[in-house]
Amino acid sequence: MLRLESLSCGYGDMTAVQELTLDIPDGKITALLGANGAGKSSTIMCIAGHVAVKCGKVEYGEKEITNASPMERVRAGIAVVPEGRRLFPSLTVRENLIVGGYCRPRESGRRNMDRVLDLFPRLGDRLKQQAGSLSGGEQQMLSIGRALMSSPTLLMIDELSLGLMPKVIDLCYEAISELKRKGLTILIVEQSTKLALEVADRLCVLESGNEVWQGTSDKAGKNPALIDKLLGMKEESD
Repeated sequence: MLRLESLSCGYGDMTAVQELTLDIPDGKITALLGANGAGKSSTIMCIAGHVAVKCGKVEYGEKEITNASPMERVRAGIAVVPEGRRLFPSLTVRENLIVGGYCRPRESGRRNMDRVLDLFPRLGDRLKQQAGSLSGGEQQMLSIGRALMSSPTLLMIDELSLGLMPKVIDLCYEAISELKRKGLTILIVEQSTKLALEVADRLCVLESGNEVWQGTSDKAGKNPALIDKLLGMKEESD
């Protein structure tokens, strides 16, 4: 579905990611892992069109979108849930969802809102509530729902579990698994290696803007030395 070929990107004179080659398989969950500053968020925001490409290319489906605008990428089917949610706090839940579907026909908006509320029933009880008054978990659900309003074929989520209670993390990942079952391709940035190994089909580990490991979650999970060295998680005892 998505291919990054020798992609370097960054801000001004600073290069955040260097010559990354990465394939995102259709209908699978891929996780980007690494320490703070590794280049995970920069990669996602570059795919979304918000971080400048310095060299290399981005291909989506059969088209090269390296120089496409963020709007063109949304219309092509790419949606991002940014770190920190970045909702419109003074708008209601319903209004935030409507904004997420602004580039789609009104009929699609109605269908997509029904789907979002089926996925996150809690939002249905808060449609008239201002987004800024929601709990952190509810805001994350709304941010995911807002992205889904654009009818994406690729959903990218930056720091899905960051700052959330364990119960809410479980609810969000149940929703992500449901979206995968329905055929959506998903790219997540996740600080929790344990969660990534449980839900992702493939992993890409970044360190200081460089890719240091790629492969399947099964392969990573069967290699304790790899987990310890590259992913920063000690093997858990039974």
